[in-house]
Amino acid sequence: MFPILLFLVFFFSIPSDVISCDITATLTSQSYYPVYAVFTFHDGRRSPILYLPYSGSSQSTRITGTFCSSRPTRLDAYRSYPGYGGWPYASSQAFLEGMGVVHYSVLSDGVFMGAKAGVICAAGDCGRG
Repeated sequence: MFPILLFLVFFFSIPSDVISCDITATLTSQSYYPVYAVFTFHDGRRSPILYLPYSGSSQSTRITGTFCSSRPTRLDAYRSYPGYGGWPYASSQAFLEGMGVVHYSVLSDGVFMGAKAGVICAAGDCGRG
């Protein structure tokens, strides 16, 4: 009886771990100006607007869901509050999957992924590591 129970536990728990993601994305400003940033996740949801008022300030958000690598995760940076008609001055996108941490740096003229741990990245700005 125990081997059957053990098999059922692994059979139903492992696939959910393989197709799901839980990524903590941290943004750090290295910009001369205040910056607003918004993530657009793989499933079309958008993150809350992240405000980085000065160089060295940081904000974090979590990327969660299933089949995270089905569409790219996109990060847009704005110089003013991102309302209707606002265009990002910089953006970065990549297909992300896994359970770990991703660090982004927001510069005065661009956005890039600085480092990652526990995350698989493909076909985009994948940074170092």
